Amino acid sequence: MSTPENTRRVVHLADLSRELDQAVMDLGRYEEMAVEAEADYKLARSHAMKDASGPMDLRKAEADIQCDELFRTCGKAAALVTMQRAHIKALHTRIDVGRTLQATARAEVNLAGFGT
Repeated sequence: MSTPENTRRVVHLADLSRELDQAVMDLGRYEEMAVEAEADYKLARSHAMKDASGPMDLRKAEADIQCDELFRTCGKAAALVTMQRAHIKALHTRIDVGRTLQATARAEVNLAGFGT
């Protein structure tokens, strides 16, 4: 026996599954962006240190100043990856909860004799 509530739950689970698929694809893009951002930062910092003169501490400080924007971009890209992984974990949890609710409702219907 299908009830409007059961149908709504199934549709909601399907929506969550589609959202999870999209979130996983997005994560792949974000990870690629993070790798590129980190490589850009490291390369620019290496060039800045190589081109700077003076003691090592001053060369490091100069390179850090020159590469500040790339460093921030790299950090933001890494944070985006972390946030997307948390989003995916939350979607998995929501899907698990929905499956549990659906199984419970199905068991209640069968116990009541409506599912046979």
